[in-house]
Amino acid sequence: MTDDQIIKLIQNALCQAAPKKAADFANLTMDQKLDALGLDSIAVMEMVGFVEEHLDVTFNDEDLADVEHIGDLANLIRAEAPS
Repeated sequence: MTDDQIIKLIQNALCQAAPKKAADFANLTMDQKLDALGLDSIAVMEMVGFVEEHLDVTFNDEDLADVEHIGDLANLIRAEAPS
């Protein structure tokens, strides 16, 4: 997946998890911190669940615990996404 495809997937996941904040997700960058998006832990897990379901993968909990930036999540997606 390209960076643009990954950003779009994450944007869609964020909009599903927190639709009232959709406008805040329009300009995501790889270096943006997830905690700066103002999501609670439930919304973050819903976002991750959307990505996992879309890609038909399950991320390792230890790997998810290390995710701080959009780019970290993108790296997980690249590692797990089917080619």
